[in-house]
Amino acid sequence: MPAKSATAMAPTPALVTGESSTKQKSKAANMTSKNTGLVFNCYSLKRRMKAARVGRFIRPSSVVYMGAVLEYLLAEVLELAGNCARDNKRKIIKPRHVMMAVEMDDELKPLFSDVIMPGSGVVPGVHTCLMGKRDQDTFR
Repeated sequence: MPAKSATAMAPTPALVTGESSTKQKSKAANMTSKNTGLVFNCYSLKRRMKAARVGRFIRPSSVVYMGAVLEYLLAEVLELAGNCARDNKRKIIKPRHVMMAVEMDDELKPLFSDVIMPGSGVVPGVHTCLMGKRDQDTFR
């Protein structure tokens, strides 16, 4: 077996100086809509979570998870509001339709219990305690 020459063992100058033709891959999380599959912008959601002081460090996976939950809730509310607008023979969803959709849904009602929606009005109906006693002379 022949001995290896000294020229074959010498490192190339590009590797010694640290300049290589390929860039080093970034270790930052890629939260683009292409990678997450969400419509919501995860970067702005992370910025809002930092502003709300959710925690000292916010993991990218928690931002994506929260974005997915918010997107699901938004799709659910908009679907119900669209159905309510269609029932009222309207083509545009207004705050009234959103409020009516939330109030009629048993799962969304507790979620929006403390929410005041401007421009939505009140739920139609008369409370039972406001109804007077009915007797024979009531409707004469």
